[in-house]
Amino acid sequence: MSCKTASAIFMASIAGQCFLASPLAANTDADASNASWLQLEYSQSTLQDDGTQTASSNGRQAVIETVIEETDEGVILKYDWPRDEDGQAQSNFWYLPIRVLEKPDGSQQLLDIETVEARVDAWLERYDISREACGKWWLGGGFPFRVDCDPQVALAQIEPFDLRAPQLREGGEFSYPLAKAPAKFTPLAKPRSGLTVTLEADAEKSRAAEVKWLLQMGQMLGSGLTREQAERDAAAMEFTGSITIEFDIDALGIVTKRTDRSELTVVRPGKGTETSRAVFTVERRDVSEEDGRITSLRAKD
Repeated sequence: MSCKTASAIFMASIAGQCFLASPLAANTDADASNASWLQLEYSQSTLQDDGTQTASSNGRQAVIETVIEETDEGVILKYDWPRDEDGQAQSNFWYLPIRVLEKPDGSQQLLDIETVEARVDAWLERYDISREACGKWWLGGGFPFRVDCDPQVALAQIEPFDLRAPQLREGGEFSYPLAKAPAKFTPLAKPRSGLTVTLEADAEKSRAAEVKWLLQMGQMLGSGLTREQAERDAAAMEFTGSITIEFDIDALGIVTKRTDRSELTVVRPGKGTETSRAVFTVERRDVSEEDGRITSLRAKD
């Protein structure tokens, strides 16, 4: 299942995830010297022009990234949810664990497709979901979700935890899916060490994301909303906004934290103006051997 919040149009590439409270213990089969705890935390809020807050949410999620092997084709990585002392993950999703080949160009290839396919089948049977529901959006459990049945979707689930960025250097260009144009990195203000970039929201891309969201909501609520109606509603809206992304980099040149701060203002005819703000952070945390299992050193904070 993939989750999404209505207040995060500009953060759609990240807001499509489900964020649950993370258990403390990591994977019992991971090697501490090759494993990293990747922690994602987010907060979102939407305000009307009169100051009334109409939506808010916050949460966190974590995955364990383990380097399995370095090959001529790239690096083989394993991703899994953190697990409790009994080895159980506090997640109802089938997405993880997976093994991935990360190629030199940064692209990723899912390696254990048959294993994941079997897990999808078991998940559908467990929740009595027919394959006819695959790809459709539902509303249940207090949040909207999509029934995912394609094993490749698992790669999209780990994408928000990716701390990499092309051309991560001063003056390098950075692109964002809903931005109007690329922008160049500049140094973070001291005493922080790293790079930052600010991009302007593209109104047409934001409008297209709004259409997609309206159709998803219409499908979940059974409203019968057509694409033509959604496009007509979105065409009357005005979108402005920006996103600032910060990469904290240590003395070895390794990205230890990424912070995305977005603000999107939407003017809806007859409904006033609303402004959505979101902050997403992803941080690489230390993992060490403790009491016979791997535990995040900082997960107890």
